[in-house]
Amino acid sequence: MPIERRSGSRQVQSIVIGVVALVVAVAAAWGVITLASGGDGPVKVRLGDDVFYAGQAQRIAAQVAQEGPVLFSDVSGRGQLQPIFVNHFGDDATIRWVPVSAVAPGAAEGCFLVWNAERNLFEERANQDGAGRQVGELCRDTTWSADGSSGSDGSVLEVFPWRIDADANLVIDLRPADQRTTTAPPTTLG
Repeated sequence: MPIERRSGSRQVQSIVIGVVALVVAVAAAWGVITLASGGDGPVKVRLGDDVFYAGQAQRIAAQVAQEGPVLFSDVSGRGQLQPIFVNHFGDDATIRWVPVSAVAPGAAEGCFLVWNAERNLFEERANQDGAGRQVGELCRDTTWSADGSSGSDGSVLEVFPWRIDADANLVIDLRPADQRTTTAPPTTLG
C-alpha cells in the first residue's frame, strides 16, 4: 500500500496554518464575548429598543384612571433591566403623562416599586424571596409621589420623555439621559 510522503516544509506550513486559524478563532470568540458583556471600551452594545410604544393614549389614560399607574414589566427587551410605571393626570390623554422607572435609585437587587392605591404613592417591595426578604416585604421605608418627583428620602425617580404620535399612541423614549435630545415634558399636577 503506497504511503504519501510529504516534505518537512509542507508539514511545517500545515501546522502554522492550523495554529494561526486557532488564534484567529479564539480572538474572534473573545471579541464577541467582550462586546456581549458590555466591554470596558468606548463602544457599548445595547440590545433591545430605545423607544417603547405603550399603546393608545386614550385607552391607557382610562386604565390609569380606573386602576392607577400601569406597570410595563420590561419595556427595553433587555431582561428586566427597565421596568416602568406609566401614570397619567387629568382628562386629556394628550398631556400630563409621567413614565417613571420602576426601579428606585439605590434599590437592592430584587426590589421594585409597587403602587399603593390606598396611600396614592409608590413603595419599594421585594419581588422575590432572598436577601433576608420575602415576596411583598418592604425593601426600604421610602416612598415616592405619584409623579416620582419627591421621595420621602429626598430622591426622585427617573422620568422618561414621552410624546403622542400621529396615531394617538403614547411613545416613551428609553435612551439614557445623556443620549436624549429632549427632556421629559413638564408635568403640573395642580
